[in-house]
Amino acid sequence: MKLTDFIVSEAIITEIQSVEKEAVIREMVCALRDAKKIDAKDVGRIIEALMKREELGSTGIGKGVAVPHTKHESIKNVIGSVARSAKGVDFNALDGEPVFLFFLLLSPTDSTGSHLAALEKISTAIRDDDFRRFMREAKGIEGMVDTLKEVDGIQV
Repeated sequence: MKLTDFIVSEAIITEIQSVEKEAVIREMVCALRDAKKIDAKDVGRIIEALMKREELGSTGIGKGVAVPHTKHESIKNVIGSVARSAKGVDFNALDGEPVFLFFLLLSPTDSTGSHLAALEKISTAIRDDDFRRFMREAKGIEGMVDTLKEVDGIQV
């Protein structure tokens, strides 16, 4: 599985406006709605599911990255979005540091294998210091997509 298989380029946010956890999640879910990947009637329940997952433990995994994720019955295929914040957001990250890059992942309830494969792909990418730096410095959506493609081994 490649990042570009599930990250919806039309839902990438180059500068997230929100400055707190639930608002960041809402903004990213709404970007997927605006990209016609989520039905508007499901937005509230998806945000609720994501916040319930956050109660189990923050998905702010450290090194300036958070990976909010959940499974939901309204989702038909694994989809995701990326957002970044120049200022950083307090996301209750494990290392106590602000989060600058967000990778949102939504999966169908019956997709354990593909959900875990997508999480692993994100996890592998974000462990790379250069990838995180390139994503934070990329020019616009096109630059962020090009960085995702490079990680996927796709010619840019």
